[in-house]
Amino acid sequence: SSRSFRITADCAVMAYSINRGYQPVGAPMVVGSMGAPQYRVAQQPQFVSSARRVEGARVVQAPTQGQFVQLGTNVGVGMQQPIRVGSVQQPGRVVSYTAQPQAQPQQEQFSIRLGATLPDFKCQTTQGDFTFHEFCDSDPNRPWTILFSHPADFTPVCTTELGRCDTLLEYFSQRGVKLIGVSCDSVEDHRAWSKDVLAREGRPDQEELSFPIIADADRSIVTKLGMLDPLEKDDKKMPMPARALVVIGADKKVKLSILYPATTGRNFNEVLRVIDSLQLTADLSLATPVDWQQGDRLIVAPSVPTEEAAQRFAGLEIENLPSGKEYLRTVEDPAAPPMEGEPQQEASN
Repeated sequence: SSRSFRITADCAVMAYSINRGYQPVGAPMVVGSMGAPQYRVAQQPQFVSSARRVEGARVVQAPTQGQFVQLGTNVGVGMQQPIRVGSVQQPGRVVSYTAQPQAQPQQEQFSIRLGATLPDFKCQTTQGDFTFHEFCDSDPNRPWTILFSHPADFTPVCTTELGRCDTLLEYFSQRGVKLIGVSCDSVEDHRAWSKDVLAREGRPDQEELSFPIIADADRSIVTKLGMLDPLEKDDKKMPMPARALVVIGADKKVKLSILYPATTGRNFNEVLRVIDSLQLTADLSLATPVDWQQGDRLIVAPSVPTEEAAQRFAGLEIENLPSGKEYLRTVEDPAAPPMEGEPQQEASN
């Protein structure tokens, strides 16, 4: 039989087991942690880095044996003193053990918000293995990245979305944007599914999709990035990934985040329109009004004085409003003419 005690610090808990002779049995077992460093027991005598609380034990001083922990009452273990597990009755059988801080690997909690740097993570994809940040930096001609998630392979809405993305790849590339998807199945399933997608788009001879798809069979990536839809569950009652879409700039920061439920397909023509707006307004102190399309007039940001706007932009107009305040100012689109062959909205079939 064995007896056990615990050493706790903050919310970190370690459990130890010792037998009747107070000799250690096996390795320490982690039983829980809530955001604090874990603690391990060291074979060699070391020093406690800070005060610890020993539950179900009391400290007994011995002239030559240091501190002994005997099961019984709660005590505090002082700083910078070795803890020796044993008994007063059997001091010769004392085995030295010390609680020592040990960093606990924890899953980083990330919230997709504007301006946040998207964390790096390992990617196993249909086009090889790399880290996400490596992919972001992989093409200097396309420094922007779109990451979009899918609930699962061989699902109908996702199949239409992937096909549309493959068709629109040229238009994304013209804007300096590359695509990467993530779906909660294996690389092998992704490749088999891609054949269905391409056949439906009328390109059965194309070997693979024009962009990689990340395998996330254990859902660790979508969980880390907060992309789960709590209302949509699979046949195992597990939350399915939502249709998240994140536009990431060359600085790896989030420029746009759109979250659709699993039952609603995305509008990638709208994504192209938003990218035009993001890139046009990033450095020019401009904003795009409702329903804006490339070539339409733009709004001058309130931070730009009217005199400066007249010098920087062509065709400044100030709308006359009942309030008499001259805050709605528009100018001509300073961007190049619309790109040839802009995609048209397609009806689902």
